[in-house]
Amino acid sequence: MTGLTQSQLDTFHSEGMLCIEDFLTPEQTSKLLAQSKHLLEQCDLSTHPKTTFKTSDEDHIGDRYFYESADKISYFFDTDAFDKNGDLTIELSKSINKIGHGLHIEDPLFKEITFDGKVKDIAQDLKFGQPKVLQSMCIFKQPVGTKSPTTERDNAVPPHNDATFLFTTPQTAIGFWIALEDCTEENGCLSYIPGTHKTYPVSKRFVRKDGLNSGCTFEQLLEDKPIEGDYKMVPCKAGSLILIHNSVLHKSEKNKSEKSRYAYAFHVIDGVADYDKKNWLQVPYEGGSDFSRLY
Repeated sequence: MTGLTQSQLDTFHSEGMLCIEDFLTPEQTSKLLAQSKHLLEQCDLSTHPKTTFKTSDEDHIGDRYFYESADKISYFFDTDAFDKNGDLTIELSKSINKIGHGLHIEDPLFKEITFDGKVKDIAQDLKFGQPKVLQSMCIFKQPVGTKSPTTERDNAVPPHNDATFLFTTPQTAIGFWIALEDCTEENGCLSYIPGTHKTYPVSKRFVRKDGLNSGCTFEQLLEDKPIEGDYKMVPCKAGSLILIHNSVLHKSEKNKSEKSRYAYAFHVIDGVADYDKKNWLQVPYEGGSDFSRLY
């Protein structure tokens, strides 16, 4: 097994993001893509709430179905999936934004990839003391044309850093983002501002308002700093791994193409850091951080 080269480590520490091509074999990638599609077909609206996934400060989801998803396979919908009456505007399998957050626990194929030796080697190279996987998810950007040939889907992800949602003291979260299909500028590949993990402080965190009683909200820690700098696109082939630093600013645009963009992502935190009860994601739900040990 091999982890990261010194050049890759230098790039990651300097820029806050690193793309590693051919991380998965074509066979592994094909199996995960097929399983993602299979899971999409298993969604039953009679048993799953119509919870949409939003990332803006003003309007973020925070119901019980969302923050009790750490060890389950849960379904979250695009913001344009339902009309004002709660009826689907598009076919069910094309309306889902992501499936999470316990795929690494409940699905054998995703568990195998998450706990693969190559992942462990990278965590060791990044100097994790007690690495823990706290969430995993399939992320879907469906193509245009699923409603009509001229309609754009509402699936852009605005600028953010992961530490806002996965807050530890000190900050330790690292995103492992794996492309299951080719990612292009047209279908919504990731982009980031290199170096912002060093210059853009974590100014807020996403927390539970009142235990399990009042949903979630953003807690302001510092005054927001104006975002400056040019975004760097990260197009990549299926099977590529993108490592994402907890504090680097990144985003993705709408899928403006006729090709979907499917990805599998999970996050690792260091168990030696403090993960407090205010964080939205908890296992067990009444507090603590009994997440899955990577090694």
